[in-house]
Amino acid sequence: MNVLKKLINVLDKVQKPSRYIGGEYNSVHKEKADVDLCLVFPDLYDIGMSHFGMAILYNIVNSSSFARCERAYLPWIDMQEIMKAEGIPLYSLESYRPLNEFDVVGFTLQYEMSYPNVLRALKLSNIPIHRKERNDSHPLIIAGGPCTVNFTPLEDFIDAFLIGDGEEAILEILEAVKDGKSKEEKLERLSKIAGVYVPGLNEKVSKRFVPQMPQAPTAQIVPYTNTVHDRGVIEILRGCTHGCRFCQAGMIYRPVRERSVEEIESLLKEIVRLTGYEEISLLSLSSADHSQISELMTSLRKIKGISISIPSTRVDALSVELANAVSGVRKSGITLAPEAGTQRLRDVINKGINEEQIFKALEHAKNSGWTRVKLYFMLGLPTEKDEDVVAIGEMLQKVKKRGFKNISATLGVFVPKPHTPFQFSAQIEPEEAYRRYKLISWAHKYAKINFTDPKKAVIEGVLSRGDEKIGEAIEEAEKRNLIFPDWNEMFNPDEWMKIFNEKDVHLKERMSEKNVKDEFPWDKIDGGVLKNYLWIEYQRAMNGTLTRDCREGCTGCGVCQRFNVRNILAGRKAPAPVSLSSTETNGDAN
Repeated sequence: MNVLKKLINVLDKVQKPSRYIGGEYNSVHKEKADVDLCLVFPDLYDIGMSHFGMAILYNIVNSSSFARCERAYLPWIDMQEIMKAEGIPLYSLESYRPLNEFDVVGFTLQYEMSYPNVLRALKLSNIPIHRKERNDSHPLIIAGGPCTVNFTPLEDFIDAFLIGDGEEAILEILEAVKDGKSKEEKLERLSKIAGVYVPGLNEKVSKRFVPQMPQAPTAQIVPYTNTVHDRGVIEILRGCTHGCRFCQAGMIYRPVRERSVEEIESLLKEIVRLTGYEEISLLSLSSADHSQISELMTSLRKIKGISISIPSTRVDALSVELANAVSGVRKSGITLAPEAGTQRLRDVINKGINEEQIFKALEHAKNSGWTRVKLYFMLGLPTEKDEDVVAIGEMLQKVKKRGFKNISATLGVFVPKPHTPFQFSAQIEPEEAYRRYKLISWAHKYAKINFTDPKKAVIEGVLSRGDEKIGEAIEEAEKRNLIFPDWNEMFNPDEWMKIFNEKDVHLKERMSEKNVKDEFPWDKIDGGVLKNYLWIEYQRAMNGTLTRDCREGCTGCGVCQRFNVRNILAGRKAPAPVSLSSTETNGDAN
């Protein structure tokens, strides 16, 4: 309780003390367990509390008979300074125990720019940041999340990585830690678990996946303070079949697994009963793609006193039925992602939509009561020309003419990601990104345009496709306080560029186009989709050729055949996987 006593004396000196007090409704406090895990979201409580993956694992571990799970988040700068001055280590919100007293500390890696945050959390916990400096007296440091599909930049700091779905693996990991006598023995046991990569013990590992949608937490923790997404959550499907060539999540989370309408309705009622939330978010990569979305929305609409949020919607999926089904509940602004301004470029990225569908969807949304619309686009996509950029502004002008009162557009700079067809693509430099942005500056009179910092895209790209050498830059970035990059007062791109220069990280080389014969740091991770298939898709992108949605017929990416799984659709039977021989030999991906 020493931490708690010190904490009481300092909370009046920091912003949002509610971030640090714990004790939230539905948080779990187990008295005894054979093995203790603290899950750490390496960012602010306000952001981390909205991450559903941690809620899933928290529920699974605390439902077990032998393990318990607690939570921690990275404090804001003011709290960090006080913790250092007062000798308060980073602690869990359930028991106020320092993290260095746990058996396992698990980080979720959602975003490459958070890597320095991970090292800062270890330092605040009085845990050596290098894995080789830790011994039996220290917790094992394990990381999971989407960024682990290229864990190489963090390989010097993390003891083991979980690649893919964690619902089944998490208890296997904790069993191995419980049964191991020493750090070496524990790591040896971990290295034999499917989906777990232990540096120095594994040469290659295949992702872990659960073949069906797992049990969902309903007694979700209710925070005392406002968070980014302060609502109940139901994951209605996992994975995506569209095959957008820039999208890492759409590749690494294959195959698609859907929940039934009946299960979703039952979960919703239970969440409302156990949390009191009046707004429920239907979570997925693209919730409107659920094969029974119209039936689902009609069913949920009958439940009084709640509103439904659909955080991710493909433009072509906002059908008349969906718009009408949602019209009976309270709605915020609709968010759609055309990604590109011209049909040619949308075909390059395999978006699979045309302008008629975009404006038809917007018209349905407006007729159903939406007055605000947010649109997402990317600059710097492969083969992009100036006319593609100008067309973004022209589209915003057309949207304004459709009668929307509040229009905003976010222009991000494209970042090539591992395990996608565009992992082979070059990335444009900041100067070129600024030049292209100026091509549509005239469109500000039609929409509020937010242009993400192109220097941040460069840093993200280097970290995303990085190797072991990038770990040195990450370590130096933490020393120079380059944490919390999404906060303007903390983001310092020039300092990042200095670090890259000092560490001989050659940006032009790392941002250049790649070839299928090149060896990548992430080749040691089998994400399911064949590298040759990704190369085929890259060539098809260069030709502007579309690849069909695999719900309409297998495209031969390799996931279902090699992992003995298939898409699970609630509304109908998914097509059977085809033989891989055609894509492996001649690249015939339809």
